[in-house]
Amino acid sequence: MLVQIILSLCVGFLTASPIAVRDVGTETEPPRVAKLVDHLQLVPHIEGGYFRETYRSGSRPMSSGGLTDLSGTLLQTDNDPSERNILTSIYYLLTRRQPINHWHKNKSDIVRYYQGGDSMELFMIDPNGELYTVTLGLGTWKGEVPQVVVPGGFWEASELKRGRSGWVLQGEAVAPGFDYRDMELGSEELIDLFPHLEEVIRRFL
Repeated sequence: MLVQIILSLCVGFLTASPIAVRDVGTETEPPRVAKLVDHLQLVPHIEGGYFRETYRSGSRPMSSGGLTDLSGTLLQTDNDPSERNILTSIYYLLTRRQPINHWHKNKSDIVRYYQGGDSMELFMIDPNGELYTVTLGLGTWKGEVPQVVVPGGFWEASELKRGRSGWVLQGEAVAPGFDYRDMELGSEELIDLFPHLEEVIRRFL
């Protein structure tokens, strides 16, 4: 069930989110990771890890609590209500303490960009139950890619790969712009839909 909560952000204003975040904090993160979270003004994300919205077309980032800002630049979609901001973008960080981005699905396409740290393994399930695995990173000689597109309607989850840094930072661009009403979190029902993928689904629930 969606829960209305208030996040007090260190940038000095309040943001209302329609989905409760996971109970995380930086107290047990290594100092260098806690400093990165602080410098980028990241906050906990419902999917795991930390994030901050850096762009929402025509409006102030983080001011709409993850919903469409009707004062921004809009386009019409097939969603209900139909208005969405044209594009949104975020920083997204996984750490050894918060290594998993749990199963979720969005109606919009998402482009993920590698921005630093260790590599990240991304798992995608298409509507027909086909599983795809991609590693986001700069090790192109070993099959890694610096950016990947997750089509709207695909389930996705990801995990920090073990490395020297202990964190991975990525950027995400979402078009049409992100709106919590377009996102669905994974549950045990995913196993009913894709029983042949039970092991990997349970790994990231």
